[in-house]
Amino acid sequence: AEMQKFHGLPQTGEFDDATIEIMKKPRCANPDKVSVKTNLKRKKRYVTVGSPWQKQLITYSINNFTPKLGKKLTHEAIDNAFKVWSSFVPLQFDKVDASQNPDIVTFFAEGFHNDNTNFDGVGGYLAHAFYPGSGIGGDTHFDGAEPWTLHQGPNKGNDLFLVAVHELGHALGLQHSPDVKAIMAPVYKYHDTKNFVLPQDDILGIQSLYGKPAATQPTISSIPEPSPPKLCELSNYDAISFLRKELYIFKGKYMWRRKRGKTSFSGPLMISSFWPQLKNGVDAVYENPTSNKIVFFKDHLFWEFRGTELLPQSPRHVRHIGMQNGKVDAAVWWQRNGKTYFFKGNKYWVFNNWE
Repeated sequence: AEMQKFHGLPQTGEFDDATIEIMKKPRCANPDKVSVKTNLKRKKRYVTVGSPWQKQLITYSINNFTPKLGKKLTHEAIDNAFKVWSSFVPLQFDKVDASQNPDIVTFFAEGFHNDNTNFDGVGGYLAHAFYPGSGIGGDTHFDGAEPWTLHQGPNKGNDLFLVAVHELGHALGLQHSPDVKAIMAPVYKYHDTKNFVLPQDDILGIQSLYGKPAATQPTISSIPEPSPPKLCELSNYDAISFLRKELYIFKGKYMWRRKRGKTSFSGPLMISSFWPQLKNGVDAVYENPTSNKIVFFKDHLFWEFRGTELLPQSPRHVRHIGMQNGKVDAAVWWQRNGKTYFFKGNKYWVFNNWE
């Protein structure tokens, strides 16, 4: 009867047709917490595991792909599933290589795959995920035998994007919800993937664990903005580099630029007037003319731009360039060998560019 109650069925306590029909449907392999007391008259039906991630930057890897979709569409589906959750919480998801010890490892497997839940072939269990924690915590596994599809409608296989959104809900700390409209309902149900909207129950659940994302609107302060510094009065700079054939100097939230053939600088200008994502200044910057990329560093993150256009996956952690933590003091691309040099304290790293 508890299982029937959880799935919104008449509580007969018998294996009637409706109960058997629910049991036959494809579903998540994570167990339902049927012992959780839920008042189905309340708007709040979500169930949390109580142990969210204790950090805001969470890394993930996609270790393989399903040949039914191919690598590109597999990555697209899982990447977009992460974006769904990041829209409603103050978390940043950073895709990294599997060798970089990511927090959340995703992969496809069949049958036994070295955890406590074997996959059962086509139908039945579609996937499972582990709740937040070290080691296998957060890892998300998909049954490779399933007929995976993407944006093909309700009657053609199992949509990988929808299943990934559900499983990542577990990886972030949500259990199954008795709300049949929720993405965290245990039984697979098709939603419009091209115009997907996360159901309200799921939004309330994830925000109960992590809160709402930071407000994007600027706050009004009664404290006046300090006057911009004068370039000739600065004793040091945060960063200096040639970008798009112009010399740029950065200090705090401001920058100055000098065009080729000119003897004076224009500025100060707000850095965010060119690159809105860089509201708090920069630590280092360089341009790689061969790829036409400008790369900015601040603290442990870096942003890639093409001109003033932010490129996908930005910002990312400096682990992507082989550095573990902390900020980069300076960076320079050397034309002679096409490599980039990063400086931190009395050490430097040489980076073989990906382009």
